[in-house]
Amino acid sequence: MKAKSKQLLFPALVILALVSLALAVRLCPRTVPFSQCSSIYKKYADAEGIEATFIKDFRVNDTVFIDVTLLEAKDSAGWATLKQDFSLPELDAELQQRIDNGKDMVFSRSLTHKDYPKATRLDTLIYDVLAVSFYSHTITIFHSKNGEEEFSVYNHNFDELIK
Repeated sequence: MKAKSKQLLFPALVILALVSLALAVRLCPRTVPFSQCSSIYKKYADAEGIEATFIKDFRVNDTVFIDVTLLEAKDSAGWATLKQDFSLPELDAELQQRIDNGKDMVFSRSLTHKDYPKATRLDTLIYDVLAVSFYSHTITIFHSKNGEEEFSVYNHNFDELIK
C-alpha cells in the first residue's frame, strides 16, 4: 500500500502545482506600464488627496472592452480639486439631501474640450464618457474609441445604476 501512495504522490503534487500556478496567474493583479496609461491617469497618479487607477480593457459588455481611468477623492480637498478640474456643478438642495441620506446617484455625460483638466493630452475627447458619483466622490472616465463604444458605456452605466 505504501508503494501505491508514493506513486500517487508525485502526480498529485504536479496537479496541485499546476492548479496553484493557474490561480496565481488568474488572480494576480496585472499592471500596465505607465507609458500606456491615459494622460488623465498620469496627471493624477501622484496627486495629493486623489487615488488614481487605470484599468486596461475593462469589460463593458460581451463585445466591448475599453480603457478606464478611475479618480477617487480621499479627502475634501481632493474632491474640491476634481470638481473644479472637471467643471462639476454644485448640486441643488434636493439632490444633495438624497446623497446625504446614502442614495448614490451617478451622472454620466460625454466629455468636451472644456471638461478636461489642464495639462492633459487631449487624445480621445470626442468619445470619452465621464461618470461621476457625488456619493463616493469618484470620477470615472471611459476612454471609448467610437460612438458605438460610447453608447455601450451609457448602457452599462444605466444597467449598473438600476441594479
